[in-house]
Amino acid sequence: MTTPSRDTGGDIAIVGMAGNFPGAPDIGKFWADLCAGRDGITRMTRAELLAAGVPPEVADDPAFVPAAGLLPGIDRFDADFFGYDRTDAELLDPQHRLFLECAWHALEDAGVDPDRIEGLAGVFAGGAPSTYLLSNLLSNDVTALTVGPDQLILQNEKDLIASRLSYALDLTGPSVSVQSCSSTALAAVAQGCSSLLTGESDLVVSGSVSVVVPQEPGYLYREGSRFAPDGINRILDAGANGKVPGNGLGVVVMRRLEDAQADGDRIYAVIRGWAIHHEGNRARQGFNLPGVPGQAAVVAEAMAAADVEPAEIDHIEVSTLGTPFGDVAEISALQKIFDVDGVERITLGSIDANLGHINQAGGIARLIKAALALHHEKLPPAVNFEKPNPQLAHSGDKLVVQTELGDWPRGERPRLAGVSAYGFGGTDAHVVIEEAPEDLPERPAARPHQLLAWSARTPEAADAMTGRLAADRPEWTDLADVAYTLHNGRKAFEHRRMTVVSSADDAADAFASETRVVAEADSAPREAGFLLAGVGEQYRGMAGGLYDSEPEFKAAVDECAALFKAHLGTDPTASLHGARGSGGGDLARLLGRATDTEDAAPSVTQPAVFTLGYALGRLLRAWGLRPSVLAGYSVGEFAAAALSGALTLEEATALVATRAKLIEKLPPGAMAAVPLGADELTKLVGDVTAFGVDVAALNGPRMIVVSGAGDGVEKLAAALAEHGVPARPLRTTHAFHSRALRPAAAELTAWARKNLTPREPEVPYLSNVTGAPITAKQLNDPGYWAEHMCRPVRFAAMIEHLASTNPDTVLLELGAGQSLGSMFRGHPEFPQTSWPLLVPTLPGEADPRQDTAVLTEALGRAWLSGADIDWRAYHDGRDPRKTTLPGYPFQHDRYWIEPTTAPADVALGARAAGEKAARPVYLVEGELDVTARDLGMRLGAELGATVVFADEHPGGADAVRAAHGRLDGVLDLTTSNAAKEER
Repeated sequence: MTTPSRDTGGDIAIVGMAGNFPGAPDIGKFWADLCAGRDGITRMTRAELLAAGVPPEVADDPAFVPAAGLLPGIDRFDADFFGYDRTDAELLDPQHRLFLECAWHALEDAGVDPDRIEGLAGVFAGGAPSTYLLSNLLSNDVTALTVGPDQLILQNEKDLIASRLSYALDLTGPSVSVQSCSSTALAAVAQGCSSLLTGESDLVVSGSVSVVVPQEPGYLYREGSRFAPDGINRILDAGANGKVPGNGLGVVVMRRLEDAQADGDRIYAVIRGWAIHHEGNRARQGFNLPGVPGQAAVVAEAMAAADVEPAEIDHIEVSTLGTPFGDVAEISALQKIFDVDGVERITLGSIDANLGHINQAGGIARLIKAALALHHEKLPPAVNFEKPNPQLAHSGDKLVVQTELGDWPRGERPRLAGVSAYGFGGTDAHVVIEEAPEDLPERPAARPHQLLAWSARTPEAADAMTGRLAADRPEWTDLADVAYTLHNGRKAFEHRRMTVVSSADDAADAFASETRVVAEADSAPREAGFLLAGVGEQYRGMAGGLYDSEPEFKAAVDECAALFKAHLGTDPTASLHGARGSGGGDLARLLGRATDTEDAAPSVTQPAVFTLGYALGRLLRAWGLRPSVLAGYSVGEFAAAALSGALTLEEATALVATRAKLIEKLPPGAMAAVPLGADELTKLVGDVTAFGVDVAALNGPRMIVVSGAGDGVEKLAAALAEHGVPARPLRTTHAFHSRALRPAAAELTAWARKNLTPREPEVPYLSNVTGAPITAKQLNDPGYWAEHMCRPVRFAAMIEHLASTNPDTVLLELGAGQSLGSMFRGHPEFPQTSWPLLVPTLPGEADPRQDTAVLTEALGRAWLSGADIDWRAYHDGRDPRKTTLPGYPFQHDRYWIEPTTAPADVALGARAAGEKAARPVYLVEGELDVTARDLGMRLGAELGATVVFADEHPGGADAVRAAHGRLDGVLDLTTSNAAKEER
């Protein structure tokens, strides 16, 4: 499509939508019903009417029409999710409750976590008057007397819907109630657009709700009323004869177009222009009757604001109810605009015939329908349509009702639609929407493995979300977009789930597996720490996938490679990202070991291991995992020093290279692992120095490494064998961390004095020499690095330190395999409950998994445990898009106060266990004085209720239910209404 460019600076993007309409609890079902030509009107049989509580005389009345657009479950709510206790939830109008949940789903659909909104989020919303207040709360004697009319009215005020949402989600932009009857929702959208355009808001949640309580499954038709005598709503049809009542609600999330595009939002449609006005009285037939000039004027104003001509409009969603006069008036208003030269064909659609007349929420339903039509490139058919209204004939084929599901593809110019809403009393609104900009087809390559991560407030909800994602998986078109939406567009709760997948088919396998979805309960915020491996577990090609797919990792490796090449003349890091070796691993190899296929020279292995640890640390930090502590094993301490800022990268690489070259000048040596403590070893064989051997590493209470000349290590091994103790030889070139390296100490010290300028670490790291945090004195001592080279690695002390000071820290092992984690798990002071916090980042040599898969899983496990991830940074440079995914599975319970029934005989006290009370039972809680007790007694007498005082009936509500067979409410007589209002 090629169109002239235009200024889009005033365009508003619809990035999220949610709705709950008759027959359609979500917009997916809403769209499916629209396309199938199904309505959501409930039509009950006589038996169903009687079961629903309709009196037989009403059900049998010939004037009773059993048709209405009903919403199931309006008495149900996830109170815990929004922080309401049972009492407050029961007092809250269901419109408020439904709107809270719908708004949450709309934000999820937009890929917006309320806690991470950048800028100001405004709310523009409206609702119907609270019939729950009138029919239930004020009609319940106990509620009316104990809470008070003033507090009840305040709790259920429709004008507080916007403020209630802003408070619940901590949205700090404008929060404005909008009310103009049937144009409420569209007027709210227009106000929200203006707020975005002026910069008052950076994101807007807008919508409306209309739920009448009680939900009657029909109505009594009277001649001359606006209701359909047969319960069938025929919009724009020659046989239109009235409306059908309905309930519903909808919410949209909007952003400035440029912001939405910059963040990769999925854009349903773009609002180009909007207008609101009142018709006045000159051109209106009456206060309650529409006027043609006024309706035409608001359409023209919106089109002018959008800078579009009549011939550019393709479709109009009309506001008419399906009444003879209203249909003709709206058609006539449209004809004044579109019966002009250049207009060829404009299709007309509506939603009232599908849903019933949902009053204040009608405009948002039309907007959602039109946006979905643009998004899916389809025009849904009208329902209950047989013959066009005669007024349409005056336009020829310029205005036609869409009678079949039709394709609406993109063309040579942008597709445009208008959406109308005309309010009772004369306040009208109209918006002009355009198709979303086409997505750029070329994007950077996606990662080979994707992390799917989701969460919920409860384990039940987390499991339900797992099921929803599994069911939705066939709809996924881009796995990277799914991951991005889950990461950036969903709030992280305590109960977390994750899995690592490589394709949509692999995701299906993961969801079906009993082991691949990993769960964490009650996740709490945790800090992260890095464990940097030493030489021992490395192998060829161990990070090739990361080098190819992670630019930050590649940049760090290349930087190290260049620095090392300047010192060594060759690139010692090449083996990291070459072809992966095929040799088997040996998890007992701890230091200075090489396989048959790798060069074990210190000037190769040590720079390579340093580079791997440093590059992994850089990558994880770029993803937001900022370590609170670092601990490196042997060469790993140099990487820790560089990552902490104690040494610059130039200094650290020079130190590693110089140290390796000095070691290579020394005679070869041997090392062996011994399953004893140092004291046990001495008791068995005496002072090991007598064998020419030193203890090179203290890895655990009964896990040490000895090091020295080859013959000395052999003699020690023979002596141990006499006691039945094995000494496992390690593949190595030199006797690391022993006195055998002492001849190089002076030269290394002199070099350090000349070339190093250590700084105070920005992140504390542990010293191999002491097992405690490095001190300023150690760092300022040029001889420290020589002592580090010649003295044993006190890794057991490091484990003990971290176990005591960082017991809840997620420890990520930066290196191949899990040798460091194994040492932690083998140490008695590191509790087994903390084992899940030990997270490997790369596969060991014997592990067939790809490096990208293991690192992705490491990130997921860190998130599961509570570590904070910068998901925006994680996806930076990938050009991701947000996509549609299932919404949060709210865990509903019933919160409802019924109107008072006929009072029973006055009686106070308890009943026998198991006997159901014939009269209402109320529990009075709190510490009561004589006045409060007297009030409780008088309330019981007045209401014909059984009143039970908590201090005389231990066990609380459950015990009262068991004793009386029911519990109709809990009364608090210790707090005045004034105090409640203040609270």
